[in-house]
Amino acid sequence: MFDTSVILQFCKPDLVRVVVLTLAIGTWVIVKQLTIPKELAHLPSVPILPLLWSYAKGEAENERIERLILPFANQKGEGVVVVYALGRWMIHVLDWKARVMVKEVLDNTEEFSKEVPPDGLLLWRLVGYSNVILANGEQWKRHSQIVKSALSGRVPIEEFVSLSNKLFKRMANGGRFTIDQLLMRFTLDAVGTTALGHDFDAIEDDNSPFVREYGTVMEAISNPLYLIFPRLEKWAPRLQLAKQIDSLRVKFDVLMEEKREKPGKDMFTFMLEHPEMTNDECRDNMVVFFIAGHDTAAGSLASMVYYLARNSKIQEKAREEVMRVLGCKEPTQEILRSMPYLLACIREALRLNTPITYIVPRSASRALDLHGVSKSYAIPEGASLIMNLTAVHHNSTYYTEPEKFNPDRWLGKNDMSSTWLPFASGPRQCPARNFAMYEIRTLAAMMLRDWEWTLPPYSPHQERIRNGPSPFALSLPKDLDVDFVRRK
Repeated sequence: MFDTSVILQFCKPDLVRVVVLTLAIGTWVIVKQLTIPKELAHLPSVPILPLLWSYAKGEAENERIERLILPFANQKGEGVVVVYALGRWMIHVLDWKARVMVKEVLDNTEEFSKEVPPDGLLLWRLVGYSNVILANGEQWKRHSQIVKSALSGRVPIEEFVSLSNKLFKRMANGGRFTIDQLLMRFTLDAVGTTALGHDFDAIEDDNSPFVREYGTVMEAISNPLYLIFPRLEKWAPRLQLAKQIDSLRVKFDVLMEEKREKPGKDMFTFMLEHPEMTNDECRDNMVVFFIAGHDTAAGSLASMVYYLARNSKIQEKAREEVMRVLGCKEPTQEILRSMPYLLACIREALRLNTPITYIVPRSASRALDLHGVSKSYAIPEGASLIMNLTAVHHNSTYYTEPEKFNPDRWLGKNDMSSTWLPFASGPRQCPARNFAMYEIRTLAAMMLRDWEWTLPPYSPHQERIRNGPSPFALSLPKDLDVDFVRRK
């Protein structure tokens, strides 16, 4: 009989060597990736171990910034800090008045273009690369012109009013609602009917398949391990998730074909009528506006509801203005523009819980000196530069008592408007900012007129707002229960 032990005796040492070599290579790759590059070593940086722990436990982006990044600005007076995220080290700019950043980087779209995200991440498989957010050069100019033209028409206040009434009908006479989820449904229907020309019926239909599929995909994409080590998408591909993402993108293709067959007065009908934009570009822009148009708007609305729930006197002051100006009438742009205190409340909520924590990185095409308030920093060619919007909004250099909800800071003349950046700044700021602000103002005014609300006793949000983790670095309140009472 053949003795296999002889073969195993010779194989075992080879197998051990292969395993040891594989582990050594893997360790070297991980250590190399997690070690700050020598060209950035002269800059202040966030220690890697606390960062990894933060990512691993799914800490919300705003809490990570507050705990690990803001101390560099508020305690050490630094204008920049190097941070590891999504498989690479990036320079976060914390000082908005760093004049080179403003004048030469954010406004110079030719020389400091937006970075092309690394291939392989399922995050970008969903969003695509050919959209107004990520495109550069002539492609971005073409997209930007078409998108701005599509958004230049009337603001659909009537649709916002109709959807607000639909939401209030679902809320009946009041009670305890997980308001972040309800508002997510409201904004999904808002972006669907006004921008995409499709009624998702999310407010009334709890079992909307589109809503359920999107939620499943976003939760899976947010897996911390894959966000820390993007190379895992190649080493241990998530094939089932990739299929789900492709299925979701096909649904956007179907929506696009429906628009071609049955045009409307929505933004995407306008875009589809422009032959300069390809099918892939139209779909990628549709996905971007779907995500930005309902995720960030819902987060903004939920933050506004939260801060007014915690500050009953401010809520009542805002309500008095609404009742005096709006009364029983339906909101219009002119009426909404006549409520400065309501606008101040919204601006302050978006400052404290900025829906987009930082902008897409810019690539430094040449070396430059970044001049902050008190220090200068040598930025090497090829570095990734990020304007950290949340850090700017909580920087004590610009805001007295930055953690306090104080709408009065926005009333009258002040010099803070240039540091209020929820929609970014420069030529590439959010093209739908006017649309989004009127959506928020409309629902906020009607909610103040028709409802009063408070946080439940023992709410986990009692001391501070709690956001959920997000692969897009969004600050979105999670599991925010609020008690609503309909006003008589």
